[in-house]
Amino acid sequence: MSKSESDTQSGTALGQPGLEHLTRIRRAAANVLGNSPAGREVLELCDDHAEARDRILDDRSSGLSVVAAVGATGQGKSWIIRQLIGSREASQQIKSGNNADEATEQLIWVGPAPPDNLDSTHEQYVHCSVSEMQPIGTPYLLVDAPGATDDRKSIASVANRALSLASVMLLVVRRDQIRSENITALAAASEGTIVIPVINAVRSQDEHLSTEVDTLLARMRKAAPSSTISLPVIVDDYEIENRSESQVGNLAAKDIADRLKSELECAWAGDRRRSARLAAIDLRFQVALHAVLSDQLPGLTAAVRRLNTEAKLLPGEIAETLVGRDGPLRAAVRSRLRLSLLTETVAFFFPYRTFLSILNMTHGAWDRVLLSLSGSLPSLVGAVWTSTKNLNANRGAEQDLREGLQNRCSAAVKDRLGPLAERFHDELLELRAAKSKPSTSSSVAHGTRTQVAYLAGIDSLQESSQRIFDEEVERVAPSNLTAAICGLLGTALFWFLMAGPIVALYRGYFDASYDALSQLGGELTSFPRPDLAMILTSLLLSSLPLAIFAMMVLSASQSRSKVRKAEKRIRDVHH
Repeated sequence: MSKSESDTQSGTALGQPGLEHLTRIRRAAANVLGNSPAGREVLELCDDHAEARDRILDDRSSGLSVVAAVGATGQGKSWIIRQLIGSREASQQIKSGNNADEATEQLIWVGPAPPDNLDSTHEQYVHCSVSEMQPIGTPYLLVDAPGATDDRKSIASVANRALSLASVMLLVVRRDQIRSENITALAAASEGTIVIPVINAVRSQDEHLSTEVDTLLARMRKAAPSSTISLPVIVDDYEIENRSESQVGNLAAKDIADRLKSELECAWAGDRRRSARLAAIDLRFQVALHAVLSDQLPGLTAAVRRLNTEAKLLPGEIAETLVGRDGPLRAAVRSRLRLSLLTETVAFFFPYRTFLSILNMTHGAWDRVLLSLSGSLPSLVGAVWTSTKNLNANRGAEQDLREGLQNRCSAAVKDRLGPLAERFHDELLELRAAKSKPSTSSSVAHGTRTQVAYLAGIDSLQESSQRIFDEEVERVAPSNLTAAICGLLGTALFWFLMAGPIVALYRGYFDASYDALSQLGGELTSFPRPDLAMILTSLLLSSLPLAIFAMMVLSASQSRSKVRKAEKRIRDVHH
């Protein structure tokens, strides 16, 4: 792949995101603003910005560094350019002066080779061999730009080209205009490049020069934070000092060349430099676009700002509804903690795990469970009824969460964004009042409008919220070891109490079996026949302590401190 093809592909990759953004702005301006004055001004801004981006992406210098002299009218830019070239013939083609017939009106390229795609209407090329130019360690092209403050708009537009074309800018300013605001504006427009201030026409006895130079550099660095602002080059005023123009010019050319050489050695190259410059002009374009919309369309700008603010806040508030209020969230955390303990307890721990399941289903009615274990039939019925209600409530809550979230989101979007969207459309109708009557258009627009906006990604939002909930509950849930120890203790407690009747029954059974087998005979009446009441009584007496122990374990697993900790973490992560 050739170097030019590589540069073209690189420029396309850099410029594609900005081009897509610019295309969306053009489309929005055409659809929303139409042919109104504001719409035309926005499209003009887009055209200028697209042209500036193309100049940065289009490497017209064939890889050579481009050094441009920029500044206001009458600062001595052309004189500085002439000092940097030793060719008398080339110097004579670069005119300068404050009069209209002397001032620079084109971009004058000076160097060993012309730039690509030279615009003969607004650009001129002057040949100068490398040996006749001040050496800076690398071949380069000089650009003499017209005054950026020229009263003629076409000339000022040509001057702005240099801001996009240059790798290094020589910002030329006369000593008596060092406080001019034009310097700050040019520095801001040069963001992303190397800027070398050249202070021209300085007298030798200038006590305030050092202070004002420091102030100038501070202003420029504040206006262009991504630019490299070099220390200035001081050029004496040869008309007052006792030195000739050639002496002052030679010294200035040497100082500028040395400064160029040192700055280019440390400068960014290639895509990194162009990326910084693209980011800078994109930011300036956004500021200019905001200024146009704020000045020309204050009502529409305010409506869009409020609509944008609410649209940014709404997803967070929708996410908050997934978490819920304090009461329901804590209840959900407690329910999940109970379920976590149950799932971590293996089925081997019988009947301890069975009691955990019963207590989990009958939470809120544990007193009835205890009474039912003591033989109270009404308490047993009440416990079953509570268990059924809990199951139905959980099923209803899950269904409401699945099916009701979309409806709640739509209602929230309509309530919060609806009035703001109506205001936005009203402002648009006022802009297009010349095309149709506002009252008629407004009623038609409001009557046919259905949903003002839709909240995308609800399913992923719900999945993310559920994942956060599960992770934070698991952080405070009982560990596997804790569940195993509690299961072992509960199971041992039950079988310790139940072991007496069972051992007695099996002892009588084994004795009767031994007699029958040893004598090859015997009576059935010798086998034990326990009363059902005795078995049930033994079972109830053994189950009651186990139920109390299981309640204590469940209560500890869903303690207030654990629930509060999980709730806080869930809310923090959602925010």
